[in-house]
Amino acid sequence: MPESTDSCGAVTRQELEELADLFDRYEFAFDPLSTEAKEAEVEFENRVNQTYETKVKASYPKISFVEFRCKMRSACREYLRKNRPR
Repeated sequence: MPESTDSCGAVTRQELEELADLFDRYEFAFDPLSTEAKEAEVEFENRVNQTYETKVKASYPKISFVEFRCKMRSACREYLRKNRPR
């Protein structure tokens, strides 16, 4: 049986909501150089790294951190697209 490479199940909806909020605060910031935007980016990166280390790395060894980080950024964009008030 082939090894699964889908790490989406490792992130809960609540975690995705929190990551998407942080992502939104820095990726779409009016002033991307503001302290708030920079702090949100650092917190996002820290949480993605922590999630990878604690939930993904052992369960999905073929997924690199870079791949996981890219997938989380894409998942955040998708979450915001579907859930952000218009």
